[in-house]
Amino acid sequence: MQWIDLIADISTVAAALAVIVTTVFVWRQVGLQRTDVDTEVRRLQRESLATIHEALQDEKFRDARAEFFAGPHQRAYDDLSDVEKRRARFILAVYTLLARMVESGAIDEGLYRDYWRGTLLRDWARLENFVAGERLGTRNHGLFTGTERLAESWSKADA
Repeated sequence: MQWIDLIADISTVAAALAVIVTTVFVWRQVGLQRTDVDTEVRRLQRESLATIHEALQDEKFRDARAEFFAGPHQRAYDDLSDVEKRRARFILAVYTLLARMVESGAIDEGLYRDYWRGTLLRDWARLENFVAGERLGTRNHGLFTGTERLAESWSKADA
């Protein structure tokens, strides 16, 4: 009987050790996966930051802003030429990219709000009539809503 009790005790200890080893292994794997996810998130944020920075500093974006806001933005939607409408759409597309990246958390909103807030709010105020015309013309009232939400959010941030 003593041998059976001894074997049972050894089996219990071995089972307990197996549970402990398995727990440590699982804990380590979860930690490695968390590290991999954190690394991927940081990589996405770096790439997103570079992408939006390049888009906002791009010469085509700056030229489109300079040309559209030199006067065409003051005209009625129907009086704009196709080239002027394309410029406005391009400006809005870049701001929509910024808005989507902020909404998804791919870039730090505070950083961009501090740097681009005044420009975005001024540009949005100048583009609102164009956006209204685009929405009516396409019957798509969801156009540029990301940019609109971002402008509303940033205007309330200081209120």
